[in-house]
Amino acid sequence: MKPLIILGILAGATTVAILTFPIINTQPISLTEEWIVREVIDGSTITVGQTDGSQMKVRLCGIDTPSGQLLGNKAKEKLRSLVVSADNEVMIIPVETDRDGYTVAEVMAYGKDEVDISFQEELLKSGLAKTRNSGVECPNQLAFGNAQKIAIASKTGMWK
Repeated sequence: MKPLIILGILAGATTVAILTFPIINTQPISLTEEWIVREVIDGSTITVGQTDGSQMKVRLCGIDTPSGQLLGNKAKEKLRSLVVSADNEVMIIPVETDRDGYTVAEVMAYGKDEVDISFQEELLKSGLAKTRNSGVECPNQLAFGNAQKIAIASKTGMWK
């Protein structure tokens, strides 16, 4: 009987350790929404920071932009112009951390008349990005699909 009790205690302790280890040993994604863009890396990746010096790399959720091509450069310039028009202040809605350690997130800025501007939607409507199904559900994935349909109908960017 005693060995069964000890085995039960060990099994319970092991279960608790397995369940709490990821919580203790993972860096939490900050739910702080407002960040300052420090760098536009490419058409779908930025580095953001806060006044305390903390920084993170953010990959825009739900989209894919061309890289190393004419449209890739245009996507980077479009993203840079969105950042500049937002005075480098963005809202980050984190979804997950990818295998490279980047935060995958929706990125938005405050627009005029309190209408938020989605960086993903703007890139999609310009035909400089396409929707990407990576198994991660972005909160505004449906809107991304509609933005891409606008670009396709307008025959703009990669949809010419």
